[in-house]
Amino acid sequence: MTAQRRRHVWITLLYLLGWLALDAAAQQFNTVPGVSVWYPPFALDFVLLLVFGLRYWPLLIVSNVLHELLITPQPLPPLPLLASVVVAVAGSTLACVVLRHLRFDARLPRLRDVRLFVLVAVFGAPLIVTTAQVLCLVWADLVPWGRVIERTLQLWAGTATGIGMLAPSLLLLLRRWPGLWTAGLPVTDEPVGSGGPGATAPISLAPRLAGRQRLLTLGRRVLEGLAELSVAGLALWIGYGGPRGGTLDFSYVLFVPLLWTATRHGFERTALAVLGLNVGVALLTGGPDIRRTDGLALQFGLLTVTVSGLLLGAVMRERRRLTERLSELALRDPLTGLGNRRLFHERVAQALTRRPPPAGTLAVLLMDFDDFKTINDTLGHSAGDEVLRAVGRRLEVSVPPPGVVARLGGDEFAVLLEDMRGPGEAVRIARQLLRVLDEPVPVGDQSLRVGASVGVTVWDGTGEDGETLLRDADVALYRAKAGRRGQVQLFDASMHIAVLERVELEAELRASLVRGDFELHYQPLVDAPTGLPTGVEALVRWRHPTRGLLTPDAFMPLAEETGLVVPLGHWVLRAACREVVDWTGAPGSPPPTVGVNLSAAHLAQPRLVEEVAATLRETGLAPERLMLEITESVLIRDLDTTLGTLRALRGLGVRLAVDDFGTGYSSLSYLRHLPIQDLKVDRAFVTDLERDAAATELARVIAVLGRTLGLNTVAEGVETAQQYARIRALGYTLAQGYYIARPLPADQARALVEQGRPLVSQTV
Repeated sequence: MTAQRRRHVWITLLYLLGWLALDAAAQQFNTVPGVSVWYPPFALDFVLLLVFGLRYWPLLIVSNVLHELLITPQPLPPLPLLASVVVAVAGSTLACVVLRHLRFDARLPRLRDVRLFVLVAVFGAPLIVTTAQVLCLVWADLVPWGRVIERTLQLWAGTATGIGMLAPSLLLLLRRWPGLWTAGLPVTDEPVGSGGPGATAPISLAPRLAGRQRLLTLGRRVLEGLAELSVAGLALWIGYGGPRGGTLDFSYVLFVPLLWTATRHGFERTALAVLGLNVGVALLTGGPDIRRTDGLALQFGLLTVTVSGLLLGAVMRERRRLTERLSELALRDPLTGLGNRRLFHERVAQALTRRPPPAGTLAVLLMDFDDFKTINDTLGHSAGDEVLRAVGRRLEVSVPPPGVVARLGGDEFAVLLEDMRGPGEAVRIARQLLRVLDEPVPVGDQSLRVGASVGVTVWDGTGEDGETLLRDADVALYRAKAGRRGQVQLFDASMHIAVLERVELEAELRASLVRGDFELHYQPLVDAPTGLPTGVEALVRWRHPTRGLLTPDAFMPLAEETGLVVPLGHWVLRAACREVVDWTGAPGSPPPTVGVNLSAAHLAQPRLVEEVAATLRETGLAPERLMLEITESVLIRDLDTTLGTLRALRGLGVRLAVDDFGTGYSSLSYLRHLPIQDLKVDRAFVTDLERDAAATELARVIAVLGRTLGLNTVAEGVETAQQYARIRALGYTLAQGYYIARPLPADQARALVEQGRPLVSQTV
């Protein structure tokens, strides 16, 4: 005999023996002959078909026939018997087919499945079957028409109660052996107590319990179980024991243990409580007592307890799962499945308080991608999300236990390392993680390489908490990203001091913007052939409260990083136009122009053109006297957008200049498309004129290029007489630099521009 055949034989024998045993037991609690308070054999029919497959439906015929031959004192006549068996078998089988069509999960993992089971298996199928069976008995003149409704309700209540009290417990028991189940109905492999199909395993924040704690937990569970049994026994005694007398007035107390069990334990234990309470009621009342009381009232009381207990247990289980899921989501990053910032802080706190480690053995790593925004901008956020998930999986399997990986947000990941042998090992692991990221990440039909920088901080044995460690790692990460990409930087105290100074400087910069602690100095530009001044460039200075007068290189990088460059630039534009509007220039010469620098942040402002136009109107400065200078690298960053803004500015009548020309990557290809009038050549070309023939040739080519395109060429950084002579010989239009004049306060610069004589000797 094959294993499969032996399996069928064992299933058949166990089903038939169980069915007949339950049948015989149920007959002891009849309200009238053939009508039991609860009739659980039909529960085995549903368990058989739902667990082992619909192909076992012939066994239902065998069990029903054996019931008439072995259990019933007076078997039905052949035709009513045949009709009754056909109705019973067809009803149970069709009910299972309906459940299958509704994608019912026979393991009852969700409230939806419990509701379907109650509606179809407990209410719907038994009601249809018992109604048809009673009509068959009426047809055989075994039941008068006047008793049809009463007998139908009695049969239905007993059958429904029997199915509801036994089938859920057996289904829950058999799901512990997945090998028993067939593919007859769709089921999920959801673990007991999970948050739903596809839910990830919950994060456990508590460390593994020690032996004493496990014993205490076991003892507490035993006491809770005894208390639960005591409540159930007391409810049975009150409802169907001593104080009951001959009525059912106290039967509602059975809801007390059901509510207790459902609230504390959920569906599984409640299903067992339903079974236990039903058996307890039957044993306390007994067959003769049942016949003396109102049997139908008792049946419906037990049916109410059964159905309400199942639904209440399922609802409470769903509520508990939802609570656990919400708690889990509060600690888990929904995109990568890793822990989030809150979890990371709690794990660090546990590592520091559970068993304080020696100094240098605990480290925090903070990792940030070097150019993740490019992936989102070019391939879309879905591609970026896929990269984040792949990186999260790689980090999780690469960090040595008991390390923790968390995603703090965006493209920032944190790693907790324990049991380190010192800072060197933490840095070594950080570099290993960077090498793990070197392998391309497949996204669709592309392979993307992800570079990152890492900041590392090591606990020094003092009282730092997780927030402090993350802050120090962030400082180290900032230093790592400031240098070459893909670096690992270990934190030291000097970095923190630098960050504090930066924060203090930012606060002072914001306050100075409000107070107006800035002033403008002006550096003249001269006509290269004559040396006569033609304009000035406005350069901002910060009158710092304690550090004195600061040049832009001391604060402008911070202003650009924090976005303060935008309000500062607006102030420079208005102040320069307001101060220069009354300058007249040398006698017989046009009024001087004023140059104002625009940063990338200014060009990105949607109202830049309106701001410039409003400033010109308010100050009265002629548009042709304003020269807006844009660095070449800023221009080519987003040429399409920038070109539209430049054309709008040129439409106002202002002059436009390319600053630091020659430092870009595609200078010659875009020059002819820009509405500019001036090329300000980068000072590096001028500096090398005295010692580098190649630099001289490049400077000459730029001068020729400017003349060809009809542009003024401005040589910046002229610091010696020799340099001035060279750029004049090469044909540059304008010159600017310390040799000509340093940046001066407004009154001195005005006097210099209006004096009417050359600023540079023409004998050079």
